[in-house]
Amino acid sequence: MSDDMTGTGLSRSLRDDRDAEAVELPSFPSSGARGLTLDEVELEQVVAALEASRSPATRRAYATAWRLWSEWSTERSANPMPADPLLIAAYVAGLAEAGRAMASIDRALSAISAVHLDSGYSDPTRHPGVVRVRAGLRRTVGVAPKRLSHPLTTEEIRRVVEAIPDDLRGARDRALILTGFAGALRRSEVAALTLGDVSFRSKGAVLAVRSSKTDQEGEGQLVGLARGRRPSTDPVAALHRWVALAQMRHGSDPLFGPIAWSGERSRRTPLSGRDVSRILQARAAAAGLGDLPISGHSLRAGHATEAAARGVPADRLARTTRHKSAAALARYVRPAEALSDTSSADLGL
Repeated sequence: MSDDMTGTGLSRSLRDDRDAEAVELPSFPSSGARGLTLDEVELEQVVAALEASRSPATRRAYATAWRLWSEWSTERSANPMPADPLLIAAYVAGLAEAGRAMASIDRALSAISAVHLDSGYSDPTRHPGVVRVRAGLRRTVGVAPKRLSHPLTTEEIRRVVEAIPDDLRGARDRALILTGFAGALRRSEVAALTLGDVSFRSKGAVLAVRSSKTDQEGEGQLVGLARGRRPSTDPVAALHRWVALAQMRHGSDPLFGPIAWSGERSRRTPLSGRDVSRILQARAAAAGLGDLPISGHSLRAGHATEAAARGVPADRLARTTRHKSAAALARYVRPAEALSDTSSADLGL
């Protein structure tokens, strides 16, 4: 056990698996004066709970953002922590000048805030000057993403899946794409599904999404997949066929895993969210859609856009997409409403 876990406090670095960048867990004041003694197992239990307070993706994002901030500060012979609020203001203003999106700027501020608070310092990003600079950047930079993922339409999904070869890898990719599109799933949600999360019913299938971006505490959400009208795009049939071909037996088996080099069996390890994006991009390119800005989000965005265009009420759509913010869902619903409500159709043009 390291000294900081037995003496002045309890802390541990969270490291990015790829870059080995550290973000500190919160430090607790020494408990020696109160006569408290914890053995190594008890301390490890506390550390494990602290680590679980943030998702792995958040820890990686914070680690990268903190490294960039630390390097920038060091180049100016300044301390990254505790940080001078004016220095932070200059840093984020520079990010905006370099063309970084507001989401990236907010991520940098969140990482700086988290590391300071975890280390026992006050939050320098709450300084009135930093707050006002951020408000100014939101007005000048804007909050819309710089590059939106193309929302795939039902017709484009049909083109993609009908171009997929009928082998084991093709069965997986077809089921993955149709499940993600029909369930309005994030790429991380697709990757995290297990066999035990799927329940086949007479009218379709029900997916148990056990944790997601908007459900960090893992309360779980149910998503229904209705049977398709066409055999080639029926998500339930594609999923059922894939499960049978992959010969999954245990509920803990990843629903979508890598295919062995032989192409004849599925490995019992999960895909990553990046894998989901790469699979979709490769299959879309093979179907002649390679010029579109397609990412893993294209499945979820496509579901929302198509459903809104077909007149699905916003409240019903939100139950499937699991958007907690009406504003987040509105960007899919408003274009459809603008076209259905516009008076330009009555101008006789």
